[in-house]
Amino acid sequence: MDRKWFNRILQAAVVALAMAAVCQELEKPKEERKWHGRVAGIVPYDFRMPTIEKFLESYWNPYERRVFTPEVFGIGWAINFYTLLENLGVIKSGVSEEDFLMPTESIKDVLREPSTTE
Repeated sequence: MDRKWFNRILQAAVVALAMAAVCQELEKPKEERKWHGRVAGIVPYDFRMPTIEKFLESYWNPYERRVFTPEVFGIGWAINFYTLLENLGVIKSGVSEEDFLMPTESIKDVLREPSTTE
């Protein structure tokens, strides 16, 4: 009984947030409606058509440090699984730009030795 009550409260909250987001957009002039933003400046919403790029941006984005990103479609947050798995140590962090630009020890050795091609 207690769990059923909690589920109904949660459902009512989601419906209320969805209605608030739609009302927020309908209050704007038609040319200013974007159909994405935040309800009360906190809860993200996006009612635009989802794309593969948006799915990847929300659910598998190595360039985003946040674990919780705006949902692809609807209200709330998605989980950036790349960042989550990286934070848990399941995925090793990629090579940083600094590591990429710094020469390895073998390259440093070659650069230290005098040229013998004279």
